[in-house]
Amino acid sequence: MRNATITASVVFLLLTTGCLRTRPTPPIPNGDYTKQMLADVTDKDLLKNYNAMPQASDDDKAKKVERRNQILNELIWLIDRHYYSFENIFYGTQAAYNVGGDFVSLGLTGVSSVAGSAHLKSILSAIATGTTGLKTSIDKNFLDQQTRSAIVQKMRALRATQLATIQDENHMKAAVADYSLEAGITDVYAYYDAGTVVAALQGIAETAGQEKQAAQKKQQENSKKLQLK
Repeated sequence: MRNATITASVVFLLLTTGCLRTRPTPPIPNGDYTKQMLADVTDKDLLKNYNAMPQASDDDKAKKVERRNQILNELIWLIDRHYYSFENIFYGTQAAYNVGGDFVSLGLTGVSSVAGSAHLKSILSAIATGTTGLKTSIDKNFLDQQTRSAIVQKMRALRATQLATIQDENHMKAAVADYSLEAGITDVYAYYDAGTVVAALQGIAETAGQEKQAAQKKQQENSKKLQLK
């Protein structure tokens, strides 16, 4: 209880003094870069102009590959900016803000009032409403944070896998005739989808299902070995 009180006090002081940071300040402001890239990829004639680029010579093809990859990299940059902001809110700050709010009120009015995400409200539904005390607030918020951690780690893994695919020999490293800009945009949007809570939950469920099947198969193999003996 003493450790919980100390932790909550530190968090509350950080919140009230405006010093809480979950990411360092970037060395170079990315606002101008983002505006330039956004203007490029939202050009209504983007695909038309790209497809009109000549590819009669090797030099033409190289320039078209470079332009294709530039567009895809700009889309990836924009997706990353939004993802990092989303993750920062979803994972990096929400539990701390919840603890700070509960510290002030010294009690909970219900799970729905403190859950940071609609996707995770059911996880907290078992917590009795109307409880009071600082330790309950600490336990509830940081247990929820562990659930968020699993989701964030899965999103990161899915994003890394999809990005590696986009950047491999059959995609961004491929010749212009082997990988169209349209196919690249489709792959980049799959990269965006990989950074969503829905995709993470689906991935976690699939992994759990695969592990269950592997365990059942192993049990069946062990049973057959025992029968043979």
